[in-house]
Amino acid sequence: MEIRFDVGDEHGRVLVEVVPNVDPMAVGKSERDRGMPVCTASVEFSARGYRSLLGWVQLVRDPGAAAGFEIDPFDLFADSSAPFAWYGFRPTLFDAPSRWRSGVVQWQAHSFLTIGPWDGDRRLVVPLVGFAWGYKQDAEDRTGPDRLRVSPVRLLGPADWDGHRGYLTERYPTWRFGDGGPLAAQS
Repeated sequence: MEIRFDVGDEHGRVLVEVVPNVDPMAVGKSERDRGMPVCTASVEFSARGYRSLLGWVQLVRDPGAAAGFEIDPFDLFADSSAPFAWYGFRPTLFDAPSRWRSGVVQWQAHSFLTIGPWDGDRRLVVPLVGFAWGYKQDAEDRTGPDRLRVSPVRLLGPADWDGHRGYLTERYPTWRFGDGGPLAAQS
C-alpha cells in the first residue's frame, strides 16, 4: 500500500508491506514465529534535516489484555515518557509480533506516522498517515503457521486517531495529541 501525505509545501509517502514471516531468523525472530506477520512501513519525505523528524505511534489490541487498544512501544523504550515506538529522520516502522495464543485470536495494530510542529509546541503530536494491520489465528484443530492468516492492510482515518486520543492523553500527560483531521488518503 502507498499512502501519500503533505505538510505545508513538503510532500511524502509511506510504503507499507505486511507479509507472513517466511524467514524468522533473517528478521531477528525464532523459528516458532514462522507465519506471524512482518510489517515494514518506509517513509519518503521531501523535508530535510530537523524538519524530517517524524514518529510512529503504534497501538495494539491484544486479545490477552483486558483493555482495548494499548500503546505498543519498542521493548527497549517501554519505560519512555514519549509515545513513540520509532522516532527519527524519516523513520521506518518495523514490527514482527510473537503473540501466539490458544484458541481463536484476532490481533490488530493501528500504526500512525506523526509529526510535531516545526515551530511551536514540540510536544504536540499530529497524525499524518494511519493504517491497520494484524492477523487472525484459527482454533487449534490446525497446527503451526497454517492456522494463521495475515489481515489485509487497511487505511485509517481521522475518527480512528481521535478514538485513541483520550487514552494517549491519559498515558502521556506531558504530551498533547492533535485531532485526526490531517490524516492522508491512500493513493
